[in-house]
Amino acid sequence: MEKKLILFVCVKNSARSQMAEAFFNYFNDDPRFRAMSAGTEPAEDIDPLARKVMEEIGISLEGQYPKLYTEEMADKAYLVITMGCLDKCPYAPPEKTWDWGLEDPYGKPIEKYREVRDEIKRRVLKLIEDLKAGKSREEIIGKKSLFSIS
Repeated sequence: MEKKLILFVCVKNSARSQMAEAFFNYFNDDPRFRAMSAGTEPAEDIDPLARKVMEEIGISLEGQYPKLYTEEMADKAYLVITMGCLDKCPYAPPEKTWDWGLEDPYGKPIEKYREVRDEIKRRVLKLIEDLKAGKSREEIIGKKSLFSIS
């Protein structure tokens, strides 16, 4: 059985999308799904503050690295979740793209990273719950995709 790919996308793939990938793969125990992250303009490395705030709660970003978001990834994905960068996303299949509208913490104090981390965790846990409950992609992202959640 091929796992359904949940793809988290941000610009640099160095903080928000990396945290989302780590949370999903850490908390998800459903063998039908796996997460990956990518960026439209990937950084050289993961943001050190993103690593730090994840380590604070016992989740490592070890082994993860920034990857370039491609059309092939978008095609293979069951869901494409953008972190608030939909305007910079060259491939956003409307039937499966959901923008979470999260602020980029880059260049801000560590408290902002923690705030963004906690919000990502909340949303990822809800996403896992919905996937495990068998909700359809349309039920999860809403009939009108590409809208940010509030």
